[in-house]
Amino acid sequence: MGGLRGRAARSRRVRASRPAIVCLLLAIVALGGCREGEAARDLRELVIRDSTYYAPETMRPFTGRIFRPFPADSTRTEIEGALVGGTWHGELTVYHASGRIRYMGSFWHGERCGPWTENTSDREPVDVYDQLLTDIETLGLYPPCPTDP
Repeated sequence: MGGLRGRAARSRRVRASRPAIVCLLLAIVALGGCREGEAARDLRELVIRDSTYYAPETMRPFTGRIFRPFPADSTRTEIEGALVGGTWHGELTVYHASGRIRYMGSFWHGERCGPWTENTSDREPVDVYDQLLTDIETLGLYPPCPTDP
């Protein structure tokens, strides 16, 4: 019988700690512990000084996902990427009005790194040869991107 009481007591202790863990996790999320799910910010809202983007409400260098819609059509994205400390960091994609990728590559604290693609034409290639020719002409290679420590 003593074994059953001991197991039941341990079971109550585990159940009692689950709500505490859930509350702790919810508090972490509420306090901004999870940046992954944050909404992207419109680049036009930020203040730019000397190539650094600042949040206008704090005038601190902005860190987070950004986008910029096309001037003529605010429902379509022209630029999407990320800033860290107010400078470009991570993947950046710029689109033609047709929706085709114009530029795509990565930054490491404001410096280009890794492979970059540039499509000067806003039209899709008409055949495989045209695609291969376009791919070869538009690939730029920069030093490899470092990894975060």
